[in-house]
Parts: sequence; structure tokens; C-alpha cells
Amino acid sequence: MRVAFISTMEGQPWGGSEVLWSGAADRLVRSKIAVGVCVRQWPKTPRHIADLQRVGCQVFLRRTRTLVWRAAYNLGLGRNRDWNWLQKFQPDLAVISLGIHLEGAEASAACRAAGVPYVLVIQAANEDRWPGDEHLDPLRDAYMGARACYFVSRRNLELLETILAVRLANAKVVRNPFNVSYDAAPAWPEDKGEIRLACVGALAPVAKGQDLLFAALAKPQWRDRPVRLSLFGTGQNERSLPVLARMFGLERVEFRGFVKDIEGVWADHHALVLPSRHEGMPLAVIEALLCGRVCVVTDVAGNTEFIDDGVTGFVAPAATLPLVSDALERAWQRRTEWQAIGRAAAHAVRERVPSDPVGVFVQELEQCLKAG
Repeated sequence: MRVAFISTMEGQPWGGSEVLWSGAADRLVRSKIAVGVCVRQWPKTPRHIADLQRVGCQVFLRRTRTLVWRAAYNLGLGRNRDWNWLQKFQPDLAVISLGIHLEGAEASAACRAAGVPYVLVIQAANEDRWPGDEHLDPLRDAYMGARACYFVSRRNLELLETILAVRLANAKVVRNPFNVSYDAAPAWPEDKGEIRLACVGALAPVAKGQDLLFAALAKPQWRDRPVRLSLFGTGQNERSLPVLARMFGLERVEFRGFVKDIEGVWADHHALVLPSRHEGMPLAVIEALLCGRVCVVTDVAGNTEFIDDGVTGFVAPAATLPLVSDALERAWQRRTEWQAIGRAAAHAVRERVPSDPVGVFVQELEQCLKAG
């Protein structure tokens, strides 16, 4: 049995979209299944790819998508060379991981041309990325030609059906793995005379909306409140976001970089604030909920599948400054209830998320293999 994993990520070597497929690849190769991995070639091999190589995965590298490459591809040149590893590896199933819903048409077309059955894993979808009609047929072919389409939230599944104007009978919802223990229960942070908020996610306002958070906290009513904001993560705007925070006059803002110890973050912070413009199902939200922390989020992707506004967290109906400001204010006014709200959220999330999402996904892939 042979399984290929194809990551369509082009903008950066690592992100939340890589966790599920790489975990499944690791699990399968350790169970003595031959696993191939296809990723973009980076100047330095990403850690998760090096780890997969060490445990026995074969790695196939795609060329960087330069303007010259795109021109050649559009002329029909070089297409076979970029995907000829499929013929050599001859997988029984390919797992194509999409960072966002518009990706994957090229990889799925290559699989169909090589006679390789495939599944899609869709990590995020966005109303702002609505394809024109000239791209509709290749995308429909990609999704409808898959043995299964796995979405990490039901909301994104429904959005994709609307964008493609078709019902996806092959669609299912799976969950991403998380970076805290399933039974995590960090103690409520000690009283240091201030409320400590954490924004955990890529430093990329185009997706995570940190600019909205800064603008909301710059409003007069927040100036004298004992609130400190810590941002955890790296990303495309890690240089400009600190400048933006200073421009808004925010003094109690810290940029803490990437951290591995997420439970440690929640041992020292009271609430997650994440005013995202689009998502799949953010790992940061699931992790904060598992740790019993209040989440203040926007109504995108799967957030409301896990958070009941005013009961297990606070939800802004959309990623706009007035609505995000209102959600933050409602949360502030009930700050004495945060610990109880966090306990309710921790209980609720465990009714919806399995303890081993990677194991559940591997079982799905095994069923797809048997179906062949």
C-alpha cells in the first residue's frame, strides 16, 4: 500500500494547514505503509519535512512558482516534469492538502491524469476569494473528482458548495490536531493586577485581523483599563505590526514570537482575542477552549460551531471595527465571570473534538483505500 501527501502551500513553509496531513503521514509510515510527500522546494528544508524524511517518507520537491514557470505552465510546458513523480511512486491514494479553497486544481488534475485516486483536505475558505466563471470548471472537477473532500469546519463546507454552485456528496468534516493535552487544565492565572489577553496566530492581519484588535483597544474607554495584550506567532507582517501598535499609541502590547508551550501561554493569560477575517477552524481557538479560557472571536469558519455567544465565549458577527469593539466590551463587562465561562467552554469543546484527530483522519484514509 502506498499513500502520497501533497501540500499545496506556496507562501510559507509551515502553517496550521500542515499539521493534519503531516501527522497522518507520520502515523502511516510508522505503520509500515509506503508514504511519499510532495511539497514546494524551500531554501531550507522545513522541520516537519525533515522529520518525515527521518521516519522513512520519500520527499518529492516541486519547483518554485516563478513568473517564468507560470508562463511556461500556461503554455503547456513543463507540466509533466513537475508531476512525473506520481508515475514513479504510483500511490494507491493521494491526499492533497489545501491551505485555502482555490488551491488544488493543478494537483488533482495531475492525479487524474496519472490515474491516481485522491482526497482533498480543505483548511480554509474565504468569501473574498470567489473565482470567476473561467476557473469554475477546473475547481468543480477537482472537488467532484475526489474520493472524499474533508473540511475542518461545516461552515467552510457550506461556503464551498455555494462558491461552486454544487452539492458535494463526497464531503465530510474532520478536526485538526491541537498542541495541548486533551485533558489540559492549567490553573487560572494568578492575580497580577491586570487582565492579560493573548492573540495567538500568524502575524498576518489579512487573515487574523490584528489591526482591528489594535483599533478597538485604542478607543478611549480602554486607555485606563488594566489590560495587557501579548501576541504569539510569526508571519508576513511581524515587522509592520509593532509599528502599527505604536501608531495606535498602545503601550501595553508585547510581541512574544513563536512558542511551543501553548499550555504555558494559557497558564499566564485569561482570554484569547482573535478577530479573524477568514479561517478554517483555528487551532488557537480549540487550544484555548481546551485550556478553559474565554475566547473573543469573529463569526468566521467554524468558530460558532464551538462557541455560543455570551455562554461559552464572545462572538463578533463580522470582522468590522464596531462589531469587534462591541464583542470586546461585552466580554470586559463580564470579566468576573470569565473563569466560569472558561469551564463551560472546556466542557463543551470536548463534546465536539475527538482526543486523537489524526487517528480519526487516518481511519478515514484507510476507508478510502479500501474503497478502491
